[in-house]
Amino acid sequence: MKQIKHLTTMICIALMALAVFWTIQKEALADTKPGSITVRLHELKTPKKDVKFTAYFVGGWNAAEGKWELDESLAQTGVDLENLTSADELEIAARKLIMKGNLEELEAVNGQTDDSGTMVLSDLKWGIYLLKQQSGEEVYGTVSPFLVTIPSFDEDGTRTIDLTVEPKAQAPIKKEAGRIEVTKRVGYLDPELFEIVDLIPEDATYYVGIFRDRQGYIPYGTNYIKPIHMKGISTGTAVFSELEAGTYYIFETDSKGNVYQPDELQPGEPYSWICQVEDGSTQEITLDGKANTPAGKVGFYNLYYDLPEDYRYKASINIEKKVLNENEEQIEVTDTFYAGIFRDKEGTDLYQVAELAQNDTVTISVPLGGEDGQEPITYYIFETDKDGNLLDKSTFPYEVSGEDSVDVTKGNLIGDVSLTNVKQETEESTEIEEEDGDDSDNSDGSNNSDNSKKSTKKSSSRKTGDDTPITLYVIMLAVAIMAVVILTRSRILKGRKKHE
Repeated sequence: MKQIKHLTTMICIALMALAVFWTIQKEALADTKPGSITVRLHELKTPKKDVKFTAYFVGGWNAAEGKWELDESLAQTGVDLENLTSADELEIAARKLIMKGNLEELEAVNGQTDDSGTMVLSDLKWGIYLLKQQSGEEVYGTVSPFLVTIPSFDEDGTRTIDLTVEPKAQAPIKKEAGRIEVTKRVGYLDPELFEIVDLIPEDATYYVGIFRDRQGYIPYGTNYIKPIHMKGISTGTAVFSELEAGTYYIFETDSKGNVYQPDELQPGEPYSWICQVEDGSTQEITLDGKANTPAGKVGFYNLYYDLPEDYRYKASINIEKKVLNENEEQIEVTDTFYAGIFRDKEGTDLYQVAELAQNDTVTISVPLGGEDGQEPITYYIFETDKDGNLLDKSTFPYEVSGEDSVDVTKGNLIGDVSLTNVKQETEESTEIEEEDGDDSDNSDGSNNSDNSKKSTKKSSSRKTGDDTPITLYVIMLAVAIMAVVILTRSRILKGRKKHE
């Protein structure tokens, strides 16, 4: 019985102590005296001045439940402040807030460091602040985002409203010669064909990010996201350049840098999809930072389970280019050749111009037609200049053949065209034999054929299909006429003198 009374007394005392603690805590948190945050940068042997930060007010005290809570607009980030016990967890939580949160809608204050690397943000109301380094030239280095609570309490219950923090920082990125190329394709699982077909977006933008860790939490620098814009093309590319030696991890992200893990279903509205890493590719790239290092390459493929609006089935046209001489022998010339892919037989509705490969084949991606991007369409292939203008065949130094139309459909997504150019000779060498000798009779009345001399001259004339040297004959005729005129005039003058 005495034990029960003793236990009851202890429970009552504990409840009273807890009540007093919460009362003190609530009264303390009801204090309206503003606090401050002082940031002091670590020594990285780089200039500490003018490092800019933004402090976002991300949460406050929930007096009813006696705990700190994030702003309602950040609920989708999945950050739970009650389960953050280590510095790494706090940093990851800060990065999640940056990536997934709509921070631009929150209250915020800005500041920058002085020569000593110190920044003071004063007159701050009590709550939870997320401090983020602003993007820009990283002269000092890269500062990790961090969370600060005003007020904070020590283990002995001491309250502090003026806080000083030294955030984690990395030395500036060295600009070296390493580079990583990231390519992007998109496709659709066709339920009728029961196969995956590539798509061409009319206008879409995807994003990729470069990170220091395999989970995609620690970005490489502050400008770590690059867009891949795909407008009427089936493949897009982004390049991360001037990378220092090290290991990098590449992820597809949203515009804020929130990573999409490969092979995880993304239940987007109204289209569900997954991000896949292309066969033979890897997200982990190690570079030595030297110019002669082959570029690291990463390929992503987005597979849609619902056909997105304004995406079209991709078809392909193979254009073979043959260059021949008059004997139909394959030759290489210094000219560059182009083909225009048109949507009309008159050659006025140009879709694309392609540079051709001599005596080889190039493949051009084209979309199917119709409003849904799945209907049959006919393309017309003509040889053009580099701007897509039809050639003037009367002045083009090649005879062109093989210009044709191509029909592509869902059941036949590949078409073929073979263009042939035969080099036309614009000049030819013609040998003309002329006799150079004395045509007068010899004293014996006979023709001395032995004294006749033959000379060979070359004359160039534009090829017309007739080998007769017309120009030479015209010149000879003109000379003869002039000789007759001169001779006639001379005789007339002599006749007048005799008459006189």
